[in-house]
Amino acid sequence: MHPPPAGEDTLPQTGHKETDPMSRNCPISGQPMESVKLHGVQVEVSPHGMWLDRKELYLLTEAERRESDGKTWQDWFRKPVRPGVDRNRVLHCPVTGEEMKVIEYRDVFIDVSSAGVWLDVGEYEAILNNLRLDDGYLRGVALRLSEAQL
Repeated sequence: MHPPPAGEDTLPQTGHKETDPMSRNCPISGQPMESVKLHGVQVEVSPHGMWLDRKELYLLTEAERRESDGKTWQDWFRKPVRPGVDRNRVLHCPVTGEEMKVIEYRDVFIDVSSAGVWLDVGEYEAILNNLRLDDGYLRGVALRLSEAQL
């Protein structure tokens, strides 16, 4: 397997893969997603993005913060990342089937439902980048309670 070309977004490939008898389908392609552990959290991935159950985005961003070395010299030059958004697209939740709504979270437009969050390729990395712009986040200040719901 060859690494992706420089500058291309990648999805988490760390951890072990599991076959879930109740596997979820990608809200973009309709194909089954793979279950992968990322920072000890079981997430579902496809070539189009990543599905996170409620609170898993919070768990992942907190795990990333705990593993970071605080503010680095790169953070002084960091700029916000704002991936594009397709407002004409309608996605359905892979858990409930409900139509997902688009919200802005940390300057990134993400698809949410009552069951969780769909992140297109590159959105997870953009959220992590944008969180690193928040000195409170880097100092270990817990995220707002409302963010724990994502």
